[in-house]
Amino acid sequence: MDVEKLAHLPESKTLEFKRDASSLDSILKAVIAFANTAGGLILVGVEDNGTIIGLDNPSKEQEKIINSIANRVKPLLSPDFTIVQVQDRQVLVIQVDYVPAPYYLANKGETEGVYVRLGNTNRAVGGDVVSELKRAAHYPFFDSIPCDNTSESDLDIDLILKTFAKHNIQIDTAKLLSIGILAQKGKRILATNAGVLLFGKPVIRQKFFPFAEVRCARFAGTTRAEFIDRLDVEGGILAAIDEVPKFIRRNTKMAGKFGAMRRQDIPEYPVDGIREALTNCLVHANYEITGTRFFIAIYDDKLEIQNPGIMPPGMSIDQFKAGVSRIRNPVIARVFGELDLIEEWGSGYKRIKDACQKDGYPEPTWEEYGTVMRVTFYPHSDKIEQTDAEISSRHQVGTKSAPSRHQVAEKELDFDTVTQKLSIFCKEARTLNEMMNFLGWKDRTKFIKKFIHPLIEKEILARTIPDKPKSSNQRYIITNRGVEMKR
Repeated sequence: MDVEKLAHLPESKTLEFKRDASSLDSILKAVIAFANTAGGLILVGVEDNGTIIGLDNPSKEQEKIINSIANRVKPLLSPDFTIVQVQDRQVLVIQVDYVPAPYYLANKGETEGVYVRLGNTNRAVGGDVVSELKRAAHYPFFDSIPCDNTSESDLDIDLILKTFAKHNIQIDTAKLLSIGILAQKGKRILATNAGVLLFGKPVIRQKFFPFAEVRCARFAGTTRAEFIDRLDVEGGILAAIDEVPKFIRRNTKMAGKFGAMRRQDIPEYPVDGIREALTNCLVHANYEITGTRFFIAIYDDKLEIQNPGIMPPGMSIDQFKAGVSRIRNPVIARVFGELDLIEEWGSGYKRIKDACQKDGYPEPTWEEYGTVMRVTFYPHSDKIEQTDAEISSRHQVGTKSAPSRHQVAEKELDFDTVTQKLSIFCKEARTLNEMMNFLGWKDRTKFIKKFIHPLIEKEILARTIPDKPKSSNQRYIITNRGVEMKR
């Protein structure tokens, strides 16, 4: 194991650094979070910034941690411990595998002591997340479970026949049973959770899954302060495949790029990439979670697609990007496959990334927030321009046009201009990529050196995670001093 190489990486969903074992609570939370999420490594004897300081007596620290895990973590958990020599220093490596349980701190119980890994932090969870962890250990996939007190008559048979007929697939009760839309329970035939989600009659979907809705919004500017356009998709999650792209098209711009002979129209956001991301979030959402809906949000500077549920237990964003496939909803995935809405497993990220790279779009970002997953797309680097006629031809009556995005050349951005713009843009916490995209800046290193560091030194901007400057979850927000200076 190359500990020196690992120490050069930032802390992540599967990697954490600890200076020593003096804070056992912090180590136990990390062990539990890794076991409940996707596994991971804890390097004890390494500073938060990756500096290897080593341990004076790693064997003693190992014994202390082992005893603490045995006494304070439930159910029984046995990580692997290795003492690694790095030059003249010794580092204790704790390797935790993902094992369905869930695991928790014994003194807090399952109600308060269950932790999962979000980015590079360990978060206490409860309710729906704990239910999914339990089901992953003992029960079938949620979407394949029969939905009690339903029957075949609760499904919209006309919609089913029409949907599958488009793909020349003959449908009868036997076929619906075979693909998991229906399930046998004793002598009765019931609709499965997937059946209700995909084809349930509106009143049935609302009864069992009131939060399985797709909502779209176009906001004025870069915050959610003012709506320009809204849409609540009717007809279930399958309807979103067609309705969401229509909403995005009427609320985004089209660039006119002229070649040698003719104009080439470039959408503000990657059409194929967004469709793939939308399909991916509908297939892999956690439909057990209540209180959180699918949400497509369009701002002046970005487009977000958000779905209920972080990565499935045992899965990380890095694994998703590497093409590892772990299906949360196999019935929904199979139906999408039968309808040619998805292709081979594990290709989603690559297809989204390729769609962006092919046409010159910035690569989107994936982030986990609490109980939701969010993918953020950024506009094309070309200047977006439209005539009034082009705008009105795509918008429905009463729908306002989305404001154009003015991208300033890097050479035109001086420090005062950037300060003024970011003091407005960073009223809410922003990532580095969001700020660079907002300003039309491409050189990350130069941007940090020329603007970010000076703004932090002047206490105009602040990091949201000040003790971990290189954190993958790092964001920047205007300070009270920055607000006063702006006035």
